[in-house]
Amino acid sequence: MLPNKNNESTHGITLTDEDTLCPVANQFSEGVYARTIFMPKGAMVVGKKHKTRHFNFIMTGEAWLWMDGHKSYIKAPYLLESFEGVRKVLHIVEDMHWTTIHPTDSTDIAEIEADIIKEEDEVAVLKDLNELIKLTGE
Repeated sequence: MLPNKNNESTHGITLTDEDTLCPVANQFSEGVYARTIFMPKGAMVVGKKHKTRHFNFIMTGEAWLWMDGHKSYIKAPYLLESFEGVRKVLHIVEDMHWTTIHPTDSTDIAEIEADIIKEEDEVAVLKDLNELIKLTGE
């Protein structure tokens, strides 16, 4: 399995078969951006680090979650708060819909991502990929 490169329908890196996509739905309201990603059963996903503190709503599904050095099993419905600089690594056990909420007045996805996602080098991502391997090895 090789990481798929980022594209418009995925976020972070998905370690699954090359044909596996994690489609994203973007929604906007006054001053708020909601981003929902669908992750299929069996997907292993490494998210990007964010510059902001925000809520994550797990609408459907189950997964192993590695976040900030801690491993937990999450099952919808579930709400968690993510802090600045934290990466979430997931092994999806049942098909999952995951929604993040971000304050913004923009409706331009590239502009929003520039405002909320931290730039990082490949070494940092590879370190977290190593954690994913440990996570899924049990």
